[in-house]
Amino acid sequence: MKAPVDQFISLPVDLTFFLIYFSIRNQQHCHLLRLQTVYSVGSSVVYRYTIRVGDRTDTMPKRKAVQESGPAKRTRRSKGKFILHVLFFAYLVLVPDAHPENEITTPVSQLIIEDSPVRGKPPVWADNRSTLCDTLSWFRSTQGGCYQSNKVCLGVLLDKDSGSRAHIDDEIIITRVGGGQSMDAKGNFSQAKDLDESTRSIDALLASMRIGIAVGLIIGNKNTVIRRQLPYRYNVLAFFRVVDIWFEQVNGKVGAQVRFQKLNLEEPSWWAIEGSSNPPPVSEREFTRPQSKECNKCSTVSNRVYEEGWMCLDRKCSAFWRLETGEPPEELHYHADFLSSREPVDDQIQPEFNLVPELLESLLECPDTSTQRIAWRGIVCPDCQKCVSRRYWSGWVCSDPSDVKNRRSTKRAIRIDEGQLVRPQVTFTREYQKFIYEIDGVGTVVHYSANRPVLGQPNGPNDLFQGLQSANLGLRRFPLQQSVVEGTLTAHFAVNFGMPYKFVVSVDSKGFSEAPREIKYALGRLTWATQQVVGSKAQAPNELLTLGYFEKMAIGYHDDGESSLGPTIATLSLGAKSTMKIRLKDEYFRGCRTRGKVPISDDAVLPGCYKFEERKALREQHQRDELTDEEYNEGRMTLAKEVTQRESNVLINMDLHHGDLVVMHGTRLQKYYEHTVISEDKLRFALTARYIKPDQVPEEEHHKGDFELEPDQVYDGR
Repeated sequence: MKAPVDQFISLPVDLTFFLIYFSIRNQQHCHLLRLQTVYSVGSSVVYRYTIRVGDRTDTMPKRKAVQESGPAKRTRRSKGKFILHVLFFAYLVLVPDAHPENEITTPVSQLIIEDSPVRGKPPVWADNRSTLCDTLSWFRSTQGGCYQSNKVCLGVLLDKDSGSRAHIDDEIIITRVGGGQSMDAKGNFSQAKDLDESTRSIDALLASMRIGIAVGLIIGNKNTVIRRQLPYRYNVLAFFRVVDIWFEQVNGKVGAQVRFQKLNLEEPSWWAIEGSSNPPPVSEREFTRPQSKECNKCSTVSNRVYEEGWMCLDRKCSAFWRLETGEPPEELHYHADFLSSREPVDDQIQPEFNLVPELLESLLECPDTSTQRIAWRGIVCPDCQKCVSRRYWSGWVCSDPSDVKNRRSTKRAIRIDEGQLVRPQVTFTREYQKFIYEIDGVGTVVHYSANRPVLGQPNGPNDLFQGLQSANLGLRRFPLQQSVVEGTLTAHFAVNFGMPYKFVVSVDSKGFSEAPREIKYALGRLTWATQQVVGSKAQAPNELLTLGYFEKMAIGYHDDGESSLGPTIATLSLGAKSTMKIRLKDEYFRGCRTRGKVPISDDAVLPGCYKFEERKALREQHQRDELTDEEYNEGRMTLAKEVTQRESNVLINMDLHHGDLVVMHGTRLQKYYEHTVISEDKLRFALTARYIKPDQVPEEEHHKGDFELEPDQVYDGR
């Protein structure tokens, strides 16, 4: 004869006794022992009923077995039992206050039926344990169910054997603490050694509870407690908090149980039964504590865990694991108050890692980490949420048949500085996010932020970045044209291809005929970007300056306003992230030269200048002949002397990532504004293309700017 089995059910009041009756009646050898009202809300009631299963090996029969058996023949005895059941159920429904001591304020579970479908899918899953541990930062235990780091538990796996007293519902999980167990011939674990607070797993769980570290839980599809149709071999549940740990007597040895409570009580649990309702908001919950009692032997306060009665749970007490009536039975059942109790929400309890690792995004944002240890860990497939180990040199390959592996555009988050003076117009294509900054009467700046599919295209940014590192470009540092100490070298490496540009002395400009293939592919991209911004009137670049940056290298504020240059400058950024800033030149910001002594003759009064509105009004008065030249200059100098800040405000602030393009168009843009690019402490290349006016270059140098792109070097924006 099997021991009683507790079940839970939530049904409308008017259907409760009929459905419970028939659900029990259709199970052969099942006998109703007990029915309790657990929770009621609106027109629904959650009942707890206990059945005793006869000679069957399963506590609940399989659906197939129920269908085959069919309803039992109705005998006079069964009719009598039916009448008694109806009267008993009607009594509970019509007189709900008859058992107030059994009512609780939080639903425990819905009807638990073996192999019930679940309502959702796990956020992460794996088909083997090795891949699971290779991917999750919070669970790397290839053996054992408790993963700990620095003596703190971070993750727990619930698989085949969770202990005879394990419990799993939508918010509460109770499982045996591992340690001191041995396996019998059938593969079942039993307690072989006593546990105490110094046991590694118990010590780690206690530390998580004491410090407030959330624990990630994983369930395997061999788990016999949950009775749900788990979709995969290993399924990540959610983050939980450790709320209770207690010792028990198991097979004459001291074992331990741990109780977890879901961290986010308002989020529906994906493993809940399909069709179940959402959990109530935290604001509508009553956080109740389980019944507890102080031991008259050791003065330790212990919760009442089991329905059979209260017991002292202090393993060192002489009354440990004893009911008031004597030894407890082997089979015990959790008390309803204990299962329904909840700890109040505590925002201080947080996990050390993300539930779903973001390794792939991190690596794509930081290309220079691509060969470090972190790069050969597993990732979570962004399409199907499967854990994927890195088996191949070239990257990760998801083998799940549901993953169609379509190349999809993943937009990168670009920070738009709320304090900048010019706000961009933003548009999207599959390949780029396009940020257009218009400065009225001055010019245009366009930032093409490359989406990830662009980076990996053949001869795209990834290939170019790799190729530039190995190609013999001829990069070198040149002496500064103006420096305090003569011979000071630039804080970057440079090489120029095409028409000579004053940035580098003429003899050091190489013709495009000498350029490596990477330079030609970059030139194709920069030519495309120029044409996109300027249109049919665009002058194709005939010069390309390549700058290389090591750690701590940078280029200060400057302009590209030489008379030999055309109005358009295009730049391709490869490698580390950088920040590009554009601001007014100092004299146009202040309205005077040499820090307020001489007013500038061309007072453009542009966005970003100091006292913009006042200077604009002053200029308009002068244009209307309301002010003489002397009065106008005096008013300008008065405003200029009020300037207290050392530098002008940043007009445009752009985050440049690997593969991004920036086009600046407008002669006045270079005349009035200047720009700088600040790189992070990583390797970076900046390739800038311009049009050099041939009449400004000696004729014998013209051939250096001649080039013809091969068909595969012509870029079409994809």
